[in-house]
Amino acid sequence: MRRLHLSPVTFEASTLWLLKRLTGIQVHWVYELGADATGTEGLHGALPGAFYHQFHDVPGFDGLPEDQARAIAGHTGRSPRRLLREGGRIYAMEVDGRIVSQLNVQFGAFDVSTPMPLRFSLPADAFFVSFLYTPEAERGHGYAQALLRHACGALFREGYGRAYCHIRSTNIASRRAFQSAGWGAAGLIVSTLSGRLLGTPGAGTKGLRIVSVSAASGDAESRP
Repeated sequence: MRRLHLSPVTFEASTLWLLKRLTGIQVHWVYELGADATGTEGLHGALPGAFYHQFHDVPGFDGLPEDQARAIAGHTGRSPRRLLREGGRIYAMEVDGRIVSQLNVQFGAFDVSTPMPLRFSLPADAFFVSFLYTPEAERGHGYAQALLRHACGALFREGYGRAYCHIRSTNIASRRAFQSAGWGAAGLIVSTLSGRLLGTPGAGTKGLRIVSVSAASGDAESRP
């Protein structure tokens, strides 16, 4: 009989999935990338035929062709115009007129909806990456990793020193994509399926503050 060999990430994800099923407790990883990490240069045109978009404001986004704007808007988690008005950015990769990968970037203090409504507060030299998305038909070409390196490289050249993201522990594909781009684990977000934040071990040592939205507004007690 052949033995089933699981990678460390797959084994850990399977264990945490079982924990969630048995206890109702779920885990998200906080990942980090430093400006001094290797392989983050993200030079423009690193993939043949690829063109990189960087949207800093609404007029820039509104200049896109309608089909490309619609494709991006479907996977930003909120209105792209609202995200840009609030100081965020959108990075996207175009190949042969198609948007093949995209991601959001946010700074300072902002809210996220997963694993529950949370308020993130970042150090001044940090930024947060979210909603990395590649359409199913475009997967397997390295687009996500290339876009991730490009966007982080551009921001590091602006003077930012650290990048963060959070990923569901059972999302093996996303975790591997970030790991392949040089990211490493920096902390955890532990919560219940019912929407209670249990703790954020490791995050505080990085200067990150993560609290429930109700706690951030003073309606409930926050946990470190």
